[in-house]
Order: sequence, then C-alpha cells, then structure tokens
Amino acid sequence: MAQQRTTGSVESAARHIEQIVQAAERTAEQLRASAEERADDRIAEAERAATMRVQAADDEAELVRAEAAAAAEEAKDKAASRAREMIYEARIATREVLRDGETLSGHLRELSDSLRANAERLLLDIRAAHAEMTSRLDRVDPDFAAPDGDRGGRRPRTPQESQEPEIPEFIPRQGGRLR
Repeated sequence: MAQQRTTGSVESAARHIEQIVQAAERTAEQLRASAEERADDRIAEAERAATMRVQAADDEAELVRAEAAAAAEEAKDKAASRAREMIYEARIATREVLRDGETLSGHLRELSDSLRANAERLLLDIRAAHAEMTSRLDRVDPDFAAPDGDRGGRRPRTPQESQEPEIPEFIPRQGGRLR
C-alpha cells in the first residue's frame, strides 16, 4: 500500500506536472499569440500612421503646388497687364513724337520760306545799294568811266561772274562766305 500510494503519488505528481506544463504551454501560446496580435496591431497602427503622414504630406504638397500655381498665374496676369499698359503708353508717346515732329517740320518749312524771302529781299537791297554806290562813284569821278559806259576796263559783274559762286538754297551761308 505504501508503494501504491507512492506510485499513486508519483503518478499524481506527474499528472500534476503535466498539467502544469500544459498550462504553461497554453499560457506561453496565449502570450505568444497575444504578443503577435499586439505586434500586428502596432505594425498596422504604424502603417496607418505612415499612410496618414504620407497622405498629409501629399495633401500639403498639393496645397503648396496649388498656391504656387495661383501665385504664378497672378504674377503672369499682373505682368501681362503691366506690359499692355506700357505698350499703350508707348503708343501714346510715339503719337506725340510724330505730332511734335510734324509740327517741328512745319515750323522749319515756314522758317526756311521766311529765310529764303528775307535772303531775296536782302540781295535786292544789296544790289540796289551797289548800284547806288556805283552811281555816286561815277558822279564823283566821271573821268574814270569810259564814254561807252565802260569803267576803265572794268565792267559791273553779274551774279554769275562774281568772285563768290552762287550758293544753292540748301547750303547755309556763314558770315557771307561759303562754309
């Protein structure tokens, strides 16, 4: 009997140990499953967080791109508007320059006509003064003039025979001499 008890006790202890080992294995399996589940949850949470961060970064990048595109469009519109303004102002300026040039050209034509008329009057006055002076000289020294009106081999010069050639209208005179 004592041996039966001992054998029963050993068997009981072995069953008890086996139960403890099985419980430990179940607990270890549960802990491992729980740890894997928590790890999977954490991985899934990290993936969701990463996806949300990527989406937030994409959204922010799209917002920045949209703002940049809007700013670029606004700058382009302002530049085009300013360019149109400058072209309009340039056209006004060119019209004013043309109008001023035409006015100046007209004034120069009038001045040219006036100068030409004054030059002709001056030449007539000079010829008249020359004739008057020659006539007075002839009266003062009648012997100098030849009977046929010849002035001692000198005769009055015509404008074509004067020492200064006739100056065309378009060449200005300076001090009565050719330039």
